Amino acid sequence: MPNNSTFSHLQLSIVSSGKPKLRGYAPLSTKTNENRINRVRHGEYIKHRTNELSRFWKNRRTERIANEMPTIETGIPILLEIDPSANISFLNGLGFEVVCELDEGFIIVATEDIDFSVLNRKTDDFIANVSQKCNTPARVYALCEDGDRLKRILSKDLYEKWATISEDMTYIIDIGVSCCGTVDFPQKPVQNPGEEDDHYNRRCTKWKERYDAAYRAWDELKMERESSIETLVSAYNGEIVELVDNEKGISDVPDSFSARLKISGKCLRDLVMNFAYIFEVAEADTIVMESTFSNDEAVFENLRIESPDDNAPIICVIDSGVQEEHKYLEPAIIHDDSKSFLIDDEGIADKVNNGGHGTRVAGAILYPRKIPNKGDYKLPCWIRNMRVLDENNSMPAEHSYPPKIISDSVKKYYIESEPKTRIFNHSIGSSKSCEMKHMTAWAAEIDNQSYNNDVLFIQAAGNVQPDIITAYWKAGYPYPKYLERDLCRISDPAQSLQAITVGSVSVSDFETEDEIALGKKGEVSSFSRSGPGIWDVLKPEVVEYGGTHAYMKGSDPPRFVTPPEVCPNLIRKSPEGPAFACDDIGTSFSTPKVTYIASQLEKLLPNSPALLYRALIAQSARWNDNIDGADAEKSVFNLRHIGYGFPDVERATHNNDYRVTLITPSLMEIGNAEAHIFKISIPEELSNVGEEYNILVEITLSYAASPRRTRRSVKGYLSTWLDWCCSRMGEDAETFAARILKTGSIIADDGDFNWVLGDATNRGAADGFSRKNGTLQKDWCVIKSNQLSDAFCIAVRGHKGWGEMFKAKYSLAVSFEAIDQDVPIYEPIRAEVEAQVETREIEIEI
Repeated sequence: MPNNSTFSHLQLSIVSSGKPKLRGYAPLSTKTNENRINRVRHGEYIKHRTNELSRFWKNRRTERIANEMPTIETGIPILLEIDPSANISFLNGLGFEVVCELDEGFIIVATEDIDFSVLNRKTDDFIANVSQKCNTPARVYALCEDGDRLKRILSKDLYEKWATISEDMTYIIDIGVSCCGTVDFPQKPVQNPGEEDDHYNRRCTKWKERYDAAYRAWDELKMERESSIETLVSAYNGEIVELVDNEKGISDVPDSFSARLKISGKCLRDLVMNFAYIFEVAEADTIVMESTFSNDEAVFENLRIESPDDNAPIICVIDSGVQEEHKYLEPAIIHDDSKSFLIDDEGIADKVNNGGHGTRVAGAILYPRKIPNKGDYKLPCWIRNMRVLDENNSMPAEHSYPPKIISDSVKKYYIESEPKTRIFNHSIGSSKSCEMKHMTAWAAEIDNQSYNNDVLFIQAAGNVQPDIITAYWKAGYPYPKYLERDLCRISDPAQSLQAITVGSVSVSDFETEDEIALGKKGEVSSFSRSGPGIWDVLKPEVVEYGGTHAYMKGSDPPRFVTPPEVCPNLIRKSPEGPAFACDDIGTSFSTPKVTYIASQLEKLLPNSPALLYRALIAQSARWNDNIDGADAEKSVFNLRHIGYGFPDVERATHNNDYRVTLITPSLMEIGNAEAHIFKISIPEELSNVGEEYNILVEITLSYAASPRRTRRSVKGYLSTWLDWCCSRMGEDAETFAARILKTGSIIADDGDFNWVLGDATNRGAADGFSRKNGTLQKDWCVIKSNQLSDAFCIAVRGHKGWGEMFKAKYSLAVSFEAIDQDVPIYEPIRAEVEAQVETREIEIEI
């Protein structure tokens, strides 16, 4: 732990661990039960549909041969509706491979058995009721038409134009292809109590042999499907622009690969209609960032700028390049590491007109609050310049593939570089709202890299374009109501579970006779895209100052302008204008200010995981309304638009007499059916029954798990998912541990405290939100000090996701603050923590 501050963060220690007692079970679905009761009728329906689908696919294959279309060595795809509460692995026993999981119980599967012989045989057994193990067909509700499958794998835009796809036109398409197969990876054995090491090692050796064999089978399947795509595209004279399969080696088994294709409409139709393992198809999006504004006002400086410390953090700016010779930036640039990833332009300079984009972003990291023009200024961190946007501030779809850029950035600047970059600023995103069917390849690659490497991506929420604002305004949705609409949802890849997504707030209360800022200082910006993200995950998590539009009063249609008073002060490319100015707005420029906070956390805690930096950024965030939250309606509004609020570098890195933060300084790992219990001893002067100090309690769990794109919902997407719960009012440590590990949690397991979010959508002050949905789980409440017992306990619990082989990694932060500053708490709690360590109190007796 660092000791460079009197008020440094204190260490949380595990005092107990074990298997949590979890209550609850999934009752048998009413429809499944009805199918069991009416097994003859349901079984005959299944056999009738399999006969129809078998005939349909045999006819389609015959037509392809007659039309001399290229051979596709693949099974046939089927859209099923199944019991939504069922474990989808039961489908393997019916002769299907699961391609992807959809919503409301719909599943795309594939089979090479065009006659459905396995399903029909199991259905015959089901009809005859030969045993209690023959009832799985009851969980299959419907075998759907192929047109229904197309609607679910095509993006909304592509589906709307599907009937007008021209066979001779060229399209740039992004696809997702499942490569799960039906390979069963064995679980690594756990050493039993009393088992000798030699015996356990022999079991591990046998497991490794089985695992290696399964991996080789999976790898052959993946390569076979990649080859099939390449063969089909080549047969139509198409081109694979890029292919990403996320493969990292034998310890990482991705469930899919993604590719960007340049193909004819004829190839596109054939691929979508007949390649069984595709689960996602969308037209590639040319990434175009917001336009920049010009400013020719001169600024004079009398300033001396110092380079960062030699061991200062190194931030990678993934953007349009940087004007590296800029007086305000040059001392922080690691020039030898700069690189352009544009195919047709190796230049590393920011060529975007009117002041640049990447230059502004890098400047906002180095000067997050005020840009000085005299005196001395010490730069806080180093910058690595990774250029991916061209002179038009865009990423052409024909030459760039965003998931590959993410993997390349981590490979070059984290895996292959020394010293490593662990924090990546990504002020880039689509101009459209993110898709809600599956995690996109772009967002999933951020999640994948964040799990496999100790890195943190700071991601812009995205900007709503003025024409969309105007259209909503004219339709009766003025500011801020239009921000609730679908077209104003966060943009890809801001829905990434592992990135910390940053929205924007207004910088001033600007108003004149003719113009008024859309949003007072600290209120959501006119353009800042809103959450929640996919699967109702809270997004954006935090906000910073990014400016706003000013509305010209009475204008119809509404006119929006950006006078200097509504813009943040930003470094800009020169000499085409001043070195810095208030002349641009966007989440692109609020995001790097949060990156600055992350850099200061890395500086303070260089040996701690990036997951802890993410936790402490969220832990430091506050709403402007009230420290203990707002009314229910305002709380929901805040969570949708500003997340946990405005982060603060001082709260993130330090404490004071009236605030104390405890953290897990090292990386923690936890698997399914495991629980870790942490205990914080509470000094008597706080918990005394006669005292009623107002104490703010904040808890943040930041975790990462291995992602799986073909699954839907957080619980299916992640290999292991986590939640936390805490002790109730007056509950001692032993009782809490027994409740977690022996008696089981109940629905009221929220400590009887009035949490803002709560552990279910109907449990907190903000209706419809639950802290469990995401991988950054913060919650807070204000309690009376006498509601605490002599110890405050928190349990982190691991739950089953898609793969028990891959444990979750996590960091935890807990803060107490006397919000009226009427009782010092840092020193008393620090003394209790040190006493706990000295007495080696590491195990709670249950």
